[in-house]
Amino acid sequence: MKTSLTAWLRRHAVLLAQLILIIVMVLYIAQGFDVEEFLQAISSVNPQLLLYLVLFEVAYYLSHALAYWALAYKRFRLRLRDAVGGTMLAWLVDLLLPSAFIEGDIVRIVFLKQYGDWAESISYGLFFRFLLNTTLSIFILVASLLIVNIYVGFSHYLLLYASAVLLSILSSALIAFFIFNAQKLKSFMSRLVSKLPINNKHALLNDLNEFLNYVSETSRDFSPYNFYLWLAVAALMGQWVSGIMTPYFSLKCVGIDINPLLIAPGYTILSTLSLASIGVPFMIGSVDVALITLYIILGVPKERAVLATLIGRSVTILVTLSLIYPIGVYYSKKIFSEKNLKEIKGTLTRLARDYGIEVPFLKP
Repeated sequence: MKTSLTAWLRRHAVLLAQLILIIVMVLYIAQGFDVEEFLQAISSVNPQLLLYLVLFEVAYYLSHALAYWALAYKRFRLRLRDAVGGTMLAWLVDLLLPSAFIEGDIVRIVFLKQYGDWAESISYGLFFRFLLNTTLSIFILVASLLIVNIYVGFSHYLLLYASAVLLSILSSALIAFFIFNAQKLKSFMSRLVSKLPINNKHALLNDLNEFLNYVSETSRDFSPYNFYLWLAVAALMGQWVSGIMTPYFSLKCVGIDINPLLIAPGYTILSTLSLASIGVPFMIGSVDVALITLYIILGVPKERAVLATLIGRSVTILVTLSLIYPIGVYYSKKIFSEKNLKEIKGTLTRLARDYGIEVPFLKP
């Protein structure tokens, strides 16, 4: 009984941590919560500002799609509308089955596989994640430096933000090392394969070496002189700007006017909590707690912090259902068509056969 309980706790550790965090925040908000002030805030909501909130929410997703298109266009000749469709599907998967954005990255890789081979698709998928992490780190860092002399209280949270930026930079560095030093990984891969419990290690090592050769060749596309690369960077910066404008207008809707630069470093909180939102559709709970925490840190009264969060999250879900969901579902039928699924299954079956690995769901 004790063993099964321990195993259950290990499997659900992240969800339990999220639940505890949510309960603590609910208890904190409940203390001294003024219902009358909350209702007053509702009555004073400016509906005209909701339009700006929706526009920036849409711009957030479209600028992300533009960045994806710009990065992949030169090699894959990807159409912009297809890039929008592929990224919307990735967002849909991330929102409905959140797991630290891993599923979304996998969807982007599978999507690009339609236009090239696996090595190219994986390289570009990893590099896009590298750009996301790097541009977000730079955005937070620049915003922090700009605001540190404006808001004295911000210095108390500087260590938290700096830690999150450092983690993001480290993850970017690991991805960059894999992409730009693929040839140097061959000896490491050889040692790793030798320790794996598989039958045909020679076949696996040959395939890995061939894959790393493709990755090394593909990395030449990511030249600093590539116009499309810088277009992707600019689009991602536009995504982060749009991202801070959604909480900005959420607060403005409830009568709170805060410098957007103060909100920008809070992306560290939102990013960290989003990564922890495993298995909860729309990241409900953890991201809400992160938003309310951010608003309270910025000095927003509890009542208006809660209302601003409800408004912002409602718009996010509305945009998801009206924009991301229909486009994502449409492209899911194309990407995960019977033909593509058979091809993926065939590839996995071949690999399992060549390496002597038994995969349960591939058994006839």
